[in-house]
Amino acid sequence: MLKNIVKYSALLGAFLFCTSLEAQFTQSSYSAFGVGDINWGGYSQNAGSGGFGISYNNKFFHNNLNPALTASNYEAIFQIGASFDSRTFNNGDESYSSFTGGFKDFAFSLPIKYGKWNMALGLTPYTSVNYGIIQTSPGPENSIKISQLSGSGGIDEAYMTHALRLGNFLVGLKTSYLFGSIERDTEFLLSGIPSLTFSSSIYNERRSFSDVTASVGLAYKVEVKENHFLNFGAFYNLEANVRSRNLTRFESQDINGNIFSSDTLKNNVDTDISIPQRIGFGVSYEKSQRFAFGIDVQAQPWSQYIDETGLASGSFGDAFRIAVGGELLPNPEVSKAGARITYRFGLHYEKTPYLINSQEVNDFGINFGTSLPLNGFWGVSNLNLGATFGNRGNVTDGLIRENYLKLSIGFSLQDQTWFARQKYN
Repeated sequence: MLKNIVKYSALLGAFLFCTSLEAQFTQSSYSAFGVGDINWGGYSQNAGSGGFGISYNNKFFHNNLNPALTASNYEAIFQIGASFDSRTFNNGDESYSSFTGGFKDFAFSLPIKYGKWNMALGLTPYTSVNYGIIQTSPGPENSIKISQLSGSGGIDEAYMTHALRLGNFLVGLKTSYLFGSIERDTEFLLSGIPSLTFSSSIYNERRSFSDVTASVGLAYKVEVKENHFLNFGAFYNLEANVRSRNLTRFESQDINGNIFSSDTLKNNVDTDISIPQRIGFGVSYEKSQRFAFGIDVQAQPWSQYIDETGLASGSFGDAFRIAVGGELLPNPEVSKAGARITYRFGLHYEKTPYLINSQEVNDFGINFGTSLPLNGFWGVSNLNLGATFGNRGNVTDGLIRENYLKLSIGFSLQDQTWFARQKYN
């Protein structure tokens, strides 16, 4: 009894600590547009295989790519993850580097009816905004006009999933609450005029978001020979009409950074934005608890995105993502922890929704990962690591090329004793 109390207290404490953090897990100059960078889904174990996982899930981990695959878990599962992003930006003339990272996601899955009905709760980013851009141009009296653009925040997704197992057929429903805020600052400065009595003017915009949406998923497994399976999966995420509340201010600062003028231009102005529906399909082949590989495709028509003005933006096109990946567990029956290491690999190609000067922004990455079993922890626990080497955009037509290294670190725990009925007291 005391052991279970310690378990639950530790897990609850981790959840409460992490939900208080802002999930700045990635960065991109292109997140200056719309509601920021899209999170296509997946946890730390998916990151090592390119985000692959619409049709396949290892039973020791939770899957949020396809709601139906929550039913592939038989036991209770807890997992938590963080992500770190090191990125170099190049506009063709100069380059600079930046680093960010922190808490990314949390999930808890448990059986309602063993082998038939599972439920999951989770928290994960839906979009992310994290950028800093400096623009310069000639000003009056041989001065230089400097514009510093920065943004942070994003939309988060808290979800509940229910999934049923009907033989080899799985079906799931995920209901989600979208919430969060995005803050953008534009600071205007004049450099090179010593007689100036002011330092800068700042245009600040903060938008808060909230909405409820849902997605449905299906999965089917066909046994082609003993312990060898062909898997199919698909999901559909509904369009979300998200409520947006706007607070806009304009400030002027003196040369010491003190605010001497501040005006509120908009306060608690409510509008709606429309985030388009998303669909995904996947197929994979596996040998149970030995290896799996497959391909996933996701698509989202961001050309249908409606911004706060009620109009479609010309800065967005239709987005899609292709992931090819797999995992290998060479010696699952060997008791030594070192022999039970899972290896992952993958590739991804993404056509992002951004259209800059009518040019598409594409993203390509190579992915590697592993799960390291942790002896001495409760149940079946793993340290999950993933790394992505990739690039986005180019240096032509006013675009920025981003070369990046993303690291994903997660902890997962499966324990069959949490919800097992005791036979002896």
